[in-house]
Amino acid sequence: MYFTNGEATCFRFGMAELLYTGGVVYPFEDGRADPVEELLVRDGRVVAYGADGELADRATRRVALDGATVLPGLIDTHPHLLHFGSLAESLVPLWDAASHADIVARIAERARRTAPGEWVMASPVGEPHYFIRRSARDLAEGRLPDRTVLDRATENHPVVIQSWAPSLPNVLAFNSMALAKLGIDASTPDRIGHVWVGKDAAGNPTGLLRGSVTNYYSYDDFAHSLWRRIPFLNYDDLVPGTKTAMRAYNALGVTSVYENHMLDKPLLDGYRELRRRDELTLRVLASQEAEAYGMPWSRPREPEDFRRRLDSAAAELDLTDDYFRFNGLSLMWDGTGAVGGVMMCRPYLGPYGERTEGFHNIAPDKAEQVIRFCAERRIRLNVACMGLKAHEECLPLLEAVDSEHDIRSLHWVLVHAQFITGEQVRRYRALGMDVTTSMSFAWGEGHLYAERMGAEELADLSPLRRFFDAGCHLAGGSDWGPKNAFEHIQLALTHEFAGSGHRNLGPAQRINRAEAVRMWTWDAGKVLRWDGIGHLSPGAHADFVIVDRDPLTSDIDDIGKTTVLRTVFDGRTVHDTGELS
Repeated sequence: MYFTNGEATCFRFGMAELLYTGGVVYPFEDGRADPVEELLVRDGRVVAYGADGELADRATRRVALDGATVLPGLIDTHPHLLHFGSLAESLVPLWDAASHADIVARIAERARRTAPGEWVMASPVGEPHYFIRRSARDLAEGRLPDRTVLDRATENHPVVIQSWAPSLPNVLAFNSMALAKLGIDASTPDRIGHVWVGKDAAGNPTGLLRGSVTNYYSYDDFAHSLWRRIPFLNYDDLVPGTKTAMRAYNALGVTSVYENHMLDKPLLDGYRELRRRDELTLRVLASQEAEAYGMPWSRPREPEDFRRRLDSAAAELDLTDDYFRFNGLSLMWDGTGAVGGVMMCRPYLGPYGERTEGFHNIAPDKAEQVIRFCAERRIRLNVACMGLKAHEECLPLLEAVDSEHDIRSLHWVLVHAQFITGEQVRRYRALGMDVTTSMSFAWGEGHLYAERMGAEELADLSPLRRFFDAGCHLAGGSDWGPKNAFEHIQLALTHEFAGSGHRNLGPAQRINRAEAVRMWTWDAGKVLRWDGIGHLSPGAHADFVIVDRDPLTSDIDDIGKTTVLRTVFDGRTVHDTGELS
């Protein structure tokens, strides 16, 4: 039968048994990368898998794979799908803009549909979120347009071309009306904090601001004061933006996500609303952030509010639904790499040449309160630690609480762990903790770490081998990007730094192909603690992806070029290129 789920038309073949045959199938049962040739599904579940011809007499319908490869549906354990989807939803898209004239035309078209005086906001130029492979540098003019150019698009609307984390320094572009609205004129100092205000020869602002001007994780008071006056987040974009992002992730083969970072109740309610409407096209596991940080309006929560939010999160746990689950709390110990926030044992250079050892995103006493709360309530905790010093501070707290409450059975999650030693990995493993990390840190920030910290620190950067050797369940996430999971699988095998071609592939980093794919399938399902996903064993959910090549046998440098031909979620086709019968 046919039915509509959101805006995507999906297909389910009732109680018929559907046989996928004529290709390579990796069920990943028990995590094994043993290929078979056929997959049989029925009513949203896997019935069986087998050798060529083994299941032919049981199928009502057949799908010819024509040599394609079937994998379990991919699981992104750190996507920020809701954040980035809703943030981008109402922006003028400039990702692929080629010139200033192109930018002016796109902004002018939006201005014609916008009431005078209202903001017209545009995306950055290039490939989010690192903007390494393509950025404003690739415009015909080699830079963002200034106010005189943007004024050609509209003089009746304040205009901003946004700058996004995690790049510092960064650039913001405003038109004249936006500058006036924000009070930036010839009397504004050329520099305020870590923001440089561009001026022309006459001393008038050009509309270009440089430095710590990203819309989040800028950690600059002046930049925050500007962003608080720009309506760059709109709650009305939450549901439609998330739906747009889900379609994009489905097209990349993703059928489940773990949203365990920077979610508060209003954002979580966006996912709950999509679940209520039966419009989720992937499974969502989410947790709520304990502290407020990173955004222009973030302030540490007062003790009473802090405790009330912990209690509220504990009261809303739901681990039974087949589409949306809420499993606990999250805390982020230290700051991000681009801003010099990663806590390391040795000082290194921050973004403006200052010496730093990083900084806390949450006060240690509050972190301990969250740790003890989750241990006492027996709920799951996600702990984001970036650097070696952060682990050295956090681990003793976890071990002390474990001695009182035995947290091993709770399978808490270590998030990110950009830098970590073998001993630290073993200590987390002794606490029963699962791990989720992202190859984007090595890809997008590896060159930055090498320059600011020195090459000796790179031995502890993204040491995937250490996690597998310790027996951890290790899952991958896209985070800042690239968003293509197959590119992450390739990067897990190469540890390549974007822009330089350097490969940080030491003994602590080297893993095999099966382990790289398991980070997005079997192991990811184990990290989510969600039965029936991450594998295609009999009885598992019929969440799978059909791709044009075999990532376990194709050339390593071609894995990232994998094309998703079809994505099946809960037995429904949620993405299809039309190339399969």
